[in-house]
Amino acid sequence: MLSCGFTEYAYTLKVDEKSDVYSFGVVLLELVTGKKPVGEFGDGVDIVQWVKTMTDANKEQVIKIMDPRLSTVPVHEVMHVFYVALLCVEEQSVQRPTMREVVQMLSELPKPAARQGDEPPSVDDDGSAAPSDAPAGDGSVEAPHDEATNEQQPQPISQSSPTTDLISM
Repeated sequence: MLSCGFTEYAYTLKVDEKSDVYSFGVVLLELVTGKKPVGEFGDGVDIVQWVKTMTDANKEQVIKIMDPRLSTVPVHEVMHVFYVALLCVEEQSVQRPTMREVVQMLSELPKPAARQGDEPPSVDDDGSAAPSDAPAGDGSVEAPHDEATNEQQPQPISQSSPTTDLISM
């Protein structure tokens, strides 16, 4: 763990709460990639530089660097953890979230983005088609109706979360 914080300290010669956030981002990158923070990427290249180069700092490209042991974890969950990690390792510490914000982001896992033709429409308990979360043709998203909002509340995760799935690897 010393190498995580040391990496930023070596660049800035300054340690504060945002340094801890940076270090936590490095740990998240280790979980997503299955790689150590230094020593696997060539001279002078650390995990942060490597993932940014490999993915162009684009969460949609996480599959390029994802640990194969995470193949059973839904890609949108890994993508979300990767996105949070990228926020944590922002070069400028003022652009990084607080640890409280990191915890909140990791706790609020977004639903997978459905693409046309990927999955059949979901069906409510009464057998009718559930309202679609897909955006309208013009790119705008219609606000959900009160009834739909009540039906689509996320259910508590009872057995595991993406973080515990990643940690158990």
